[in-house]
Parts: sequence; structure tokens; C-alpha cells
Amino acid sequence: MQQEAPGRPMRAFCGLWLFLAPCFVAFLAVPVAAAPASEACGTDLLEADWNRTVERTGLVPWNMNYGYYPDEYYYEDDMGGMEGGNGEQTERNTTLHPEEDWMVSWRYPQPLAPLRTSMYATMAVGNDSVGAYRFNLSADHRMTFCVTLYGDLDEDGDRLPVEADVYLLTTKQYERYEQAYNNAHQSYGWWDDIEMLLADRAPELRRYDPMGWTSYRDVHAYESVEEVSFSLSLDKAEVSRSLFNGEVWEDFYLVVDTWDNGHGKDAPSPDSVVYADVSAVATPRSFVMPPASVALVLIVLLGGMVAVPAIVQRRYAMAGLEAVEA
Repeated sequence: MQQEAPGRPMRAFCGLWLFLAPCFVAFLAVPVAAAPASEACGTDLLEADWNRTVERTGLVPWNMNYGYYPDEYYYEDDMGGMEGGNGEQTERNTTLHPEEDWMVSWRYPQPLAPLRTSMYATMAVGNDSVGAYRFNLSADHRMTFCVTLYGDLDEDGDRLPVEADVYLLTTKQYERYEQAYNNAHQSYGWWDDIEMLLADRAPELRRYDPMGWTSYRDVHAYESVEEVSFSLSLDKAEVSRSLFNGEVWEDFYLVVDTWDNGHGKDAPSPDSVVYADVSAVATPRSFVMPPASVALVLIVLLGGMVAVPAIVQRRYAMAGLEAVEA
């Protein structure tokens, strides 16, 4: 006569409970209250440490950046002696373009120290232009950015509302963005047709177009806004790899865009100067999980989903083959 071994049902029950417990925990967990990122942008802000942790740069239609060749005779001979080489001289309007020459003249980017303190600054961006701050961000700090946009003052001294686009780009993405801006302000006219074709294309498809550009992680694109706040936490240092250059360090550009960049929902040119109050808050992180932790957790979960039923089935099958004396 066979009888069931003592304790076997209990072990089977415990194994089944361990397998299903994470599912019950997910349903019973209390959701964490979401706090807006803008709450972190009001206190303990210092003035920007220019050219050490923050650099100001930009793009303007009256000075197209083809400055990879510092020889001025290169432009006079090959580009008709014009400052930007865009086929026709664009007259500078100081009322609509308050940028200084050093902000928009091309120069080789110098290394910046990691941004570890909170800072604030005000950026003036001309019409049909781009203003940007370059940062060196690290995984040791969680960054919160707050950007508030406004136009000129009215007769009563109040700020006029204005809409523009805010993007967060890496160095490589900013280079493609800069190329798109230069192409759009050429006198050839073919770029507008290309931009119309790309206007409604999804970001994941625009990435693989040689003339397209995307924001960081395809999500940090805030278009037609008056103010925006968002946070960024890096898992590791941001680097790009290529066959010929190896690993290249990537900085981050916080871009305020006042030109029609071809995206379907971006803000049009405001025909005025746009002012941006920018705050960047650095919060130290006590613990940073290694990038491989997500993959390891998924491997363990998937392995458990396969292994636990197999172990239970094997024990159940072996139980019927064991003879237990009465």
C-alpha cells in the first residue's frame, strides 16, 4: 500500500506561493505619489560657473557655423567671402538677435567639469535662432531642469507670453541638429521639401534618416511650451562608439529652439526675442544600480518562470513512483 510522503504537499504549496508572490505584491503595492520636477527648482541655486561647468552656445541665421576650418581665406576663396557661406548674406537685426559674436562663433569645445552644484541662468534667444547650454552630466547626480520662457515686456511692464521648443541633446545629436539648422537656412531651397517629408515621421524612423535628428532617449523633446520641467538620471557615463574614433565622451545640450525645425508640432518663429530662465538642480544619488542589473533581474525572472513549473512537475511525477511502506 502506498501513502503520500509527509510534508510533500506543504513543500509543493510553498513552491507555488514563492512563484506567485511577486504577482500579488504588484497588485497590493501602494503607488508612490508623483511629485512634479518643478518643485526642486526654487531654492539653493547659484549663478552659473561659465566655461567651467556650463558653456553658452547657439545658432543664428546671420552667422552660419561652418567654422571647422579656421582659415578665413578658405571662406573667401571657396564660399564667396561671406561670413557663413550660405549663398547670400543675411543681414543682422540687433533688435531680433541679441546674441553676442562669441556665443555663435564656432570654437573647439573645451572639456567641462561635471555639474555637481545647482545653478540658474537667463538666456536670450533671437528670432529664428537656437540658444543652448552645454553641460557635463554624470551618473552621480540626478539632474532636474526647469525652463520658463517669456517674450519682451509690454507697455505695463509685464512679460508677454511666448512659446518655443526645448530639447535635450547629446553632442552627437546636437551636431546633427546643427547640420539640419544650417541646411534649412541655405539658399538652395531643397531642404524645405525634405523637411516636409520628415515632419510627421516617428522619432524612431527619423533616427535612421541621414538628415533627421532626435532628442535624448527620444523623449526629451518639449515642443510649443511656455515652461517645462523634467528630470534626468544616468546609469553610466554617456559615450558614443564608432569604428574609427573608438569611445567619444558625450556632453549634453539644453536647447531652446525658436525656428521652424520641421517637426510637425514644433512652435513657429515668434518674430521676437525669447528669454529663458533656466535652472539646473543637482541632487546627489546615494546608490546607482549597475547597468547590468536590469538584464540580470529579467534573466532570473524568466529562468524562474521556466524552472519552477519543471521542478514541480518532476517532483509530482517522482512522487507516484516512490513506494512508501505503511
